[in-house]
Amino acid sequence: MNLVDRARIESAILRYDFWLEMRGVGGSRRRGLRRELRTNLTEAGAEVGTTRALFGIGSPKELAHAATDTDPTRPRWSQGLMWGAGALLVLMAWLAVTSLNLVQAVEATGTTEPVDVSPFPWFGTTFTVRSAPGVLEASISPLWQLLAGPLLVLLLVAQPWRLLRRRRPAHAPATTGDHA
Repeated sequence: MNLVDRARIESAILRYDFWLEMRGVGGSRRRGLRRELRTNLTEAGAEVGTTRALFGIGSPKELAHAATDTDPTRPRWSQGLMWGAGALLVLMAWLAVTSLNLVQAVEATGTTEPVDVSPFPWFGTTFTVRSAPGVLEASISPLWQLLAGPLLVLLLVAQPWRLLRRRRPAHAPATTGDHA
C-alpha cells in the first residue's frame, strides 16, 4: 500500500473519530473502533483496492452513527468548545465593529475631551475614546462579555449536568434468612 492510500485511510479514520466524539463515545471505545476500522480498511484495500474499500464504508459520519448510540450521561465537551469558540469569534468581531464606529463618531464630532460610552448591548462595559490632533486613544473596560458569553455557550452546549444522570451500580440483593 502506497503513501497516498495510507493518507486516504487515515483521513477517513480521523473523520470517523470526529463523528464518534460528536456522538459522545468515550476515548477507549473510540480507540477500539478506530483500530477495527483501520484493520478492515487495510485488509479490504489489499484485496479490492483502497478506493473501493473507502467507498464500501460509506460516509464516516453515517458509519459512526450506525456503530454507536448517543450516551446521554456524557457531557459534550467537544461540541461545547466549538460553539464557545464560535461565540468568542462573533463577540470579538462585534466588539471591533462597535469600537471602530465609536472612534469614527468621536472623531467626527471634533471634540478633544475623552468620551465615555456604554453602547447596547455591551452592558457594564465602557468604551473611552479621546481624539485630538495627532492623538487617538481608545480603551474598553471591563471585557467580561468576551469571557462570560462564550463560557455560557460552552456550558449550555456541553451540558456538564449530564454527569449527574450516571447510572449507579445496583446493590447486591439482600439475603434473608438466619445469620446464626
